[in-house]
Amino acid sequence: MFGFLRRFFGGSERRGSRGEAPGVLAADDLERIERQLEEMGHGRKAARLLNRAGDLYLVRGERQHALKRYGDAIDAYLQSGEYDNAMAVCRKIIRVVPEVIRTRRTLAWLCLGKGFLEIAREHIDAYAQASIDSQLEPLAVQQLQLMAQYVDRPDFREFLADKLMALGAADAAARVRAGKAAADVRDAGWTPVVYAAMLTPEELRQAVDEGLEIKAPIDDKLDRLERLLIDPEPGPAGGGGQDPEPDAETKP
Repeated sequence: MFGFLRRFFGGSERRGSRGEAPGVLAADDLERIERQLEEMGHGRKAARLLNRAGDLYLVRGERQHALKRYGDAIDAYLQSGEYDNAMAVCRKIIRVVPEVIRTRRTLAWLCLGKGFLEIAREHIDAYAQASIDSQLEPLAVQQLQLMAQYVDRPDFREFLADKLMALGAADAAARVRAGKAAADVRDAGWTPVVYAAMLTPEELRQAVDEGLEIKAPIDDKLDRLERLLIDPEPGPAGGGGQDPEPDAETKP
């Protein structure tokens, strides 16, 4: 972690023009950046400021604030269509906080959107295991079922089915093995990718609590609440009651 920070800020010996230590500079920069963020909405400029704020919070040792700002930056990059930058922030978070959950599934989705299926496997595998370790299997089941709606390659669907089995969702695994991706979802390009990546733990838990399966949207003009498309038939995810996802899952 400290090597990572040194690459960003030049190590503990770096001084400002007036001799200030990095912690002092970070405090000054953060105050200015937070004021700017209050005056602007989402967008590319906001995404860059949010990312910078995350870096500065890390310098100050405020990991939770850093994760929050990094998560906001990822969402802003996704909304702006800057997927490479969103991926870069995800990778940064994973280097600093390897135990994150939501960041790994966000990065997995971005890899799927770019067609990097083999890299996506690695992140899905880590996401599934982290979800098991944190007893959040039902939420991960929702995400893997969404991925099965998006990806049609047989070997990858078999991989998703194996992960669903590991998550305790045998019925969902059987449906993935027997089914195919939805053509309209595949043709929708980045719309279902961004939607799934930005789904909050609360939205996933809502579906789990109702025993329903989220359907991937194909129209990015729909209102966010309208885009939480729910299958009228009960899904395999079943009962809710999970504890809130770890702080590292808040995007991260």
